[in-house]
Parts: sequence; C-alpha cells; structure tokens
Amino acid sequence: MKVRIKILSSGAKEQTLELSENWTYEELLQSLHINPEIVIVFRNGMPVPLDEKLNSDEVQILRVVTGGNR
Repeated sequence: MKVRIKILSSGAKEQTLELSENWTYEELLQSLHINPEIVIVFRNGMPVPLDEKLNSDEVQILRVVTGGNR
C-alpha cells in the first residue's frame, strides 16, 4: 500500500512510502525514527490512535511543541 506522508514541523516535508497493510501508525512512526510522544497523527483531518492499522493513503504528522514559563 502506498502512503503519502506529510510531516508538519517548522515547514512541511512530504514523502511517499510503500508499506504493508498490516502496519499500525505507531510502526509508521518507528520506521521514520519519530518519537510518538511528540507528534499527533492525522487521517482526513482527524487524529488517529497509534495502535490503529493504517487504512489511508494520506497521513499528516504534526509535531507538538510545548514549553513552560521561564
């Protein structure tokens, strides 16, 4: 299954990967060397659970930036 991935983090980076249909979103992040604790994965504009199987040909990954008071 071909999946187009858009990574949104101070700009946008796009790539297309050929993946097994049995992969989860978490496995996708692992293959991209992305820490799942610092991103939110979206499918059709809606966040998806990382343990869900890939079922879309387009995925957006948004890096979450947090900060504290100084």
